[in-house]
Amino acid sequence: MPKFRKKPVEIEAVQWDGTAEGATPIIDWILSRDVTATYRCSNPERCAEHDGDTPHSIVIRTLEGDMSATVDDWIIRGVQGEFYPCKPDIFAATYEAVASASATTEAAELEKTASILSNIRVFAGLHRSAEDTVTRVITLHEQWVAAGPPPPGASLARWWDKRLAQLHNAIQPDATTEK
Repeated sequence: MPKFRKKPVEIEAVQWDGTAEGATPIIDWILSRDVTATYRCSNPERCAEHDGDTPHSIVIRTLEGDMSATVDDWIIRGVQGEFYPCKPDIFAATYEAVASASATTEAAELEKTASILSNIRVFAGLHRSAEDTVTRVITLHEQWVAAGPPPPGASLARWWDKRLAQLHNAIQPDATTEK
């Protein structure tokens, strides 16, 4: 016999606590989607005489007929907008909580923040590197000023070549020199 796996789908669901107060928002939710749902007592006469101590249910009209949800049942709104009750053990075996939109947004914000922090570290490293380079160039300039102009009779081309090589090494100290 072939086997099948249930497709991962997201549904809306709420667990009923068995109270009239808990039934009201569930029934309102169902009615707002143009589906019929009612709050029923299993024994209306006893309920009236004993202040509501009889079991109640939420009855949902489905395509398959009326279905009753009892205490602790989950009311599910399926992928096609249909409503139906589900027993807690079956619900636990079939479904798991989905991260809310706010949790998803928060995760995206955390990821964005981590990316920004990473970029800040990169830029901070570049900034330190630039500061170091500027410091080396200023130091070199101060050495040149202290040394004064080229001596009389010295080749200006060689003097400038030496200065340009010093400047290159100050800007790119780790660069390998060509042989």
